[in-house]
Amino acid sequence: MGSFRVVAPVAVLLLGLTAVDAYACSCGEGARNAFSSADLVVKGRMKTVTFGVQYPTGDSNNPLRYARGDVEIEKVLKGTYSERILPVYTGTGIGDCGRLGEFMNAAIYYDHEAFGEFELGLTKISMNGATFYVSSICDYAKGPKFEEAAEPTEPPPLDE
Repeated sequence: MGSFRVVAPVAVLLLGLTAVDAYACSCGEGARNAFSSADLVVKGRMKTVTFGVQYPTGDSNNPLRYARGDVEIEKVLKGTYSERILPVYTGTGIGDCGRLGEFMNAAIYYDHEAFGEFELGLTKISMNGATFYVSSICDYAKGPKFEEAAEPTEPPPLDE
C-alpha cells in the first residue's frame, strides 16, 4: 500500500507533463502560404520591445499579458499602414507561439546596418472598435541575408 502512495502521484505528474506537450505550438503552412495569408507585411527595424504589457482587450478582470514590439517601418510590402511606428503584439512564453526572442534579437540589432532590418507578416485583429496587429511563429518572417554580411559572425535567429 505504501508503494502505491508514491507511485500514484508520480504517475499523475508524468501524465500532466505529457499533457503540456499536447498544447505546444505547431504550424501547418510553409513560408509562401504564410506570406499570402498575412494581413500586413512590413519591412523595418524593431525599435523597442516591452515585455508583459496588457493586451488591449478592454477586460480589466481578465488581463492578458503579451510582449509588444514597436516596429519602425521602412516599407509596407503587403496591405496598407500609414504610420511610421507599428505596435505588434506577440506571446511571451513557451507554448504560446510567440516571437519574443526574435523581437528582442531584432531590437538589439536595431542600429546594425546588415542585421537590423527584417520582414514581418502580421495578422490583423479588431477588438472593442480598435485594430491591433499580432505575430506568432506561424506567421511570415524573413531576416537579413546573413551570408552576404561579414559581421557579426552569429546572426540572430529569424524564421525564413
